Amino acid sequence: MSTFFRGPVCGTDNCRSRLWRIIDGRRTCQYGHVMEGDVEFNDDEDDINSMGVITRRLNLTTNATGSFRSSMNSQSQLSQKEDANQKVYGAEGERLFLRCFQYILKLQCTWLIEHQNFPPVFTDVVKLMWMRFIRSLEIADQRSATGDDNGGTSMQVPGKKPRLSLLSSICLLYMANTHLRMPVHSCDYIRWICSMKLVYFKANLHLPALWRKQLPNYYHQVLEGGKTPSEGQFFHKLAHMCFAVQLSSCFSTYVSYEALTLKLLFAVKLPPQILFDVKELIRISGESDSSFCLYENHRERVERLYQCSDLRIAAYFILAVRYKILQDDPFFVNYCLAWLEIEGSEDSPAATEDLVTKLSHDAASLHQNNHRWSDQQTTDYLDWMEQHFLPASTKTQTEAQTIDHRIASKKLYSMFPLEKAPTGSAEDRATRPSYVDKTQEAYLEISDALAHGVRVPRQKQTPMLAQLAEAKLLREISYRFAVSQPQLRECLGHLQSRICKTRNSMNCAS
Repeated sequence: MSTFFRGPVCGTDNCRSRLWRIIDGRRTCQYGHVMEGDVEFNDDEDDINSMGVITRRLNLTTNATGSFRSSMNSQSQLSQKEDANQKVYGAEGERLFLRCFQYILKLQCTWLIEHQNFPPVFTDVVKLMWMRFIRSLEIADQRSATGDDNGGTSMQVPGKKPRLSLLSSICLLYMANTHLRMPVHSCDYIRWICSMKLVYFKANLHLPALWRKQLPNYYHQVLEGGKTPSEGQFFHKLAHMCFAVQLSSCFSTYVSYEALTLKLLFAVKLPPQILFDVKELIRISGESDSSFCLYENHRERVERLYQCSDLRIAAYFILAVRYKILQDDPFFVNYCLAWLEIEGSEDSPAATEDLVTKLSHDAASLHQNNHRWSDQQTTDYLDWMEQHFLPASTKTQTEAQTIDHRIASKKLYSMFPLEKAPTGSAEDRATRPSYVDKTQEAYLEISDALAHGVRVPRQKQTPMLAQLAEAKLLREISYRFAVSQPQLRECLGHLQSRICKTRNSMNCAS
């Protein structure tokens, strides 16, 4: 406690005290009056040696598990992470996007080689096409820069700079296997991406973690895949990619119509003799084998989809079935009656990939056709949901978590353990019917229906049967090629008018 010392007279309320002391830096008289405007500061240096031991308080924070960590270290680590995970934009961001796209393209090639037995040279062909596409991007940038330097007065080069999407990668894969003359077509790729076997939906989740954090959000939207291709989007993109790569100048573009016709035959379960009718229709229309090539278009949309070889072959197939029924062939008419009879059968076999592709093409069919599924089809669909859809939807959720969150999640699951779902053994998977078994089962079912004595309809009923068969084929083929039924009907109308004109010219010439 401070001692009193003498000073001036206080004077507050006529106080005559001259004794003062310092309390909290303020001069106070012996009667408690505080002198106004007087504050004392301690400017003397402290003697550290005489003050004893000095301790400092260390601010510590806790993590998700309750352990301590230094705030200074955490802040420095956080600043380093923020610098490493900062988004990149401009030219650097575009280069990172191309690198990510190339990484996804490599994953797709690896899956095709490992699971679909594609030859190893397939990757080299895709690399060559990808390099030519990158070159087309550079040329487009140079042309746009030249146009800007000239004040926009230069002649505009036909075609815009090709825009990349995940559908572009599928087009590159299809162009490569077409060059190698492999029996794989657009309907196969659409089935693979709809069944989520080929990397397409949520493809950005397969990228390295650092790339995902540095890639801008608008590029993430491109690499997410979006919706299932529909309304001929695949063929619009394919024609534009073929033009960008200049496919016909360096690669083979021939599409085998025999292989695609056989694929459609087995898909819809019709007799193989239709192949000869398709070849006859192609001969009558004046087309040759070399006319079925990948179509190139400098625009982003194809005005006439019948110029695409796959859709034109599918239209020839539907026309051949219609004309075969109108010819009143007894066997084929009986076959089509049995084929239409088992259309709504619950026990009719169908591959899980086909069910998923149909639902992806037309989501409204889920509520309309789920009662037609057999127990085996429902089980296969639920297995697909568990084995393919859910893992792809929740991928990298654990990778995006910090170490603290992973430890906390591990402790949480140890407190509440979940029983693992029983997985099918190797013997169960081996006993599942293969594609060949399902195809044989479908043909045997139609054969059994024929054996029960289906009658040949009268001549007046044959056109109605042709309409029913054509309507079913339009439904079955449109979703396999990801086009709408009106678009496929437009191809049919064009080919029909072309065949009629060719026949008329041949009759006039004779």
